[in-house]
Parts: sequence; C-alpha cells; structure tokens
Amino acid sequence: MPMDPRRLSERTRQSLAALSPEKRARAEAAFTRIQSPEYREGEQRDREALDREYRATGTIASTPTTEVDVEAFQGFIRSLRQERESAGLSLDEVASRSGIDKAQLSRLENGKVLDPRSSTLSRYARAIGKRLAWSLEDIESQQPR
Repeated sequence: MPMDPRRLSERTRQSLAALSPEKRARAEAAFTRIQSPEYREGEQRDREALDREYRATGTIASTPTTEVDVEAFQGFIRSLRQERESAGLSLDEVASRSGIDKAQLSRLENGKVLDPRSSTLSRYARAIGKRLAWSLEDIESQQPR
C-alpha cells in the first residue's frame, strides 16, 4: 500500500518535496511502512502493554544503568565539551556543522539527555574534528577494588 500523503503535515510534504529523488523515495518508503496496519497494530499493542504495566506498578521499567556506567558516560560527555572548547568552537558553530539544534547540544552537554542516539554523538564528534571509537572493557576493570 503506498504512502497516504493526506496523513502528512504540510511541513512534512514541503520537506519531502525539497529532497533529492533518491532520499524522497527512501522517506516515502519509511512513511509507507509506519502507516501500514501491521505497524500501527504493533504500536497499539506496545502502548497497551506499557499502559498495563504503569497501572499495575505505577512505573514503566527501564533498562537499569549502573552508577559506574552513568559516571563513565558523563565523563565522555565532558570530554566532548572540553574538545569543543579547546577547538575554540561555540555551540552555534557545532550546531551549524552537525545539523543538531543548539538547544539539544546544550542539553546534551549539561547532562539533561541521558540516552542520546549514537548517530547524534557521532555527528557532534565529527563537527569538532573527532570521531567516535567504540571499545569494550571487562566489568571488573570498571569497579573499584
């Protein structure tokens, strides 16, 4: 079933019109997928499950994060900010280079965004002339002895 343009806002339709044909086709395919009855049924099931959990417990469980993980992440975010400042870049410049909203960058640097997407972190890093490098460490090496 093709995408139903009547279900899109005027702003979204204008944004689609400004895309290259290849990007527009990919975006339209994504809209078609999320407008499908199967996708919408799955979304409804998920909402109902979360609603039942909230009514039963008063909360919605999330994946637990250890204090060590939180501290490590906060240190990583501090290092991004320090690198930005060392490079003499303002939040406005990083926002322009990365395509990330200045307010969002500020929230990220100030610890208000607790679970940013890896693509956001990668775009931020590239905007300051860095790249992300992923690694694994043994849990024992992170815990105080």
